Amino acid sequence: MNLRLALLFFPVYLGASTYLQADCLAGSEVAENADVALFAQTHYVHKQNSLWQIDGQNPFAANNIYNDLGVKFSSGCSLIDNTLDLHFSLYGLTYYPTRQVGKFEEDNSRSRALIDQLQVTYSVTGNIQLEGGKIRARPGLFFLRSPASLLSSYYGGFKPTRFYDPAMQAAYAETFWGGRLSQEGGDYALGITVVPELARIDKRYISSGNWSASQRANSAERYLLSYTDYRLENHAPSVNVLLGATRSVAFSDSYTYTPQFVMSAELALHTSQQWRHFSAEKAAEVMDWEFPSSLYERRDKKGIELAIGGQYTSERFSVVGLEYYFQSEGYSQSAWRQQTDFVKKLNTPTHYDFLDRAFDSYKYLMGAEINNTGNQGMLQGKHYVNVYSSFQMRHGAKLQPYLTVNMMDGSAMPGVHFSSVLERIDQKLEMYTGAYTALGKQDSEFAIFGETLGVYLGFKYHL
Repeated sequence: MNLRLALLFFPVYLGASTYLQADCLAGSEVAENADVALFAQTHYVHKQNSLWQIDGQNPFAANNIYNDLGVKFSSGCSLIDNTLDLHFSLYGLTYYPTRQVGKFEEDNSRSRALIDQLQVTYSVTGNIQLEGGKIRARPGLFFLRSPASLLSSYYGGFKPTRFYDPAMQAAYAETFWGGRLSQEGGDYALGITVVPELARIDKRYISSGNWSASQRANSAERYLLSYTDYRLENHAPSVNVLLGATRSVAFSDSYTYTPQFVMSAELALHTSQQWRHFSAEKAAEVMDWEFPSSLYERRDKKGIELAIGGQYTSERFSVVGLEYYFQSEGYSQSAWRQQTDFVKKLNTPTHYDFLDRAFDSYKYLMGAEINNTGNQGMLQGKHYVNVYSSFQMRHGAKLQPYLTVNMMDGSAMPGVHFSSVLERIDQKLEMYTGAYTALGKQDSEFAIFGETLGVYLGFKYHL
């Protein structure tokens, strides 16, 4: 407990005590280091009929156009030269749909502020740092899902739309309040991260974007110990140990076969489930008119995650990568079918208004639980393949096609993204566009909310 408080509050206390001496917050240094970006995007979505019905109707709009606007403001300054630094990054987001959204697409508010980073860094020595505030978990080696990334958090954006600029992906994953002590040397890196519990998740029947920031990232007490070794030629093995509300250990390594081709692997061992699973026992209670408060739970059941992959980078810095991911706690085909079959039972009219309303409430709950599992960065099957690429084009343009496939039910998410700086107009203006799809049967993972086609066009301008 004392270590947790020290890591979390010491840099903040030290920064406050030196505020009057270092006037970085007066404005000049913050303005000099500021990055202000304006975002504007138009996003068209088409959805086929889904498995779900609320009051006998599909709870998703068949066609809609969303107009998204956003602003980013980030900066930093030195509170004490070469000793104490402040960094922060803030977002303001809003959207407007041209048509009424479906029942499963409603948000509490169409405007939102996100604190992506609010961090004080104290340099204890040349290679030892103490960080405190709202900080970001360090990423793993994989795009689809990194088993070694043990500090997960939930998505903080809107339900029906979001900005598809790749730089926004990290901003949507809620950062946690906590502290980190790290040592970086030529031979190794060592870190201790403390994440205190600041809130409890009490409304699992709504999307994580409508929770508080503390619920999304600080709903459990966690301690992460990490070590990476750089002494092995062409290898960078690391180990992460998670303690607290859940316990896990993860191993990862990247092998540089050639300067252009890198192979990676991550393995995680867990003492309990990482996400909430559908309970057939609780579903049976509903059919027996007992009406439990929840249909999902996490059990103390051991599990394994594995990811392996390779990435090739050309001389022109184009990238092609292939990843395979496995998790033992993913639904089997029969367990997944129990969940979807129960939705079909709840769709059957009883001709009693109070029962139909109760069944609709359970469908809201189930839809939110399934959605929030994805919002946590988790997948729900066992075997996946992810293919991605990034092709460098003229004038700094990028073309980025990708494909993710659930190998058990055959559902897939193919898409393509294109971005380019509009130099002829203004070098600070960037345009991006793309399309994504979710394909599969109505009861498959990626199409469980309906087969989807999305097309977007956006602009980002740095002031």
